[in-house]
Amino acid sequence: MWVKVERPDGEIAEMEVPPRTYLSIGDVLEDGSVIIDLPFSDDEDDDMTAYGIYDGDDDDYL
Repeated sequence: MWVKVERPDGEIAEMEVPPRTYLSIGDVLEDGSVIIDLPFSDDEDDDMTAYGIYDGDDDDYL
């Protein structure tokens, strides 16, 4: 996964991080770089589970 970071010297760069790494904007990496942009995917991840909409009327839902 590629993320956009601001390095300590102020340079904006893209950096590769290992897949399935949980990051958020503002996180500081080991080298002092700060995450400023993350990719967003509309695709479901294999580990994600899609749940239906719970309307409160169906007690058998859970």
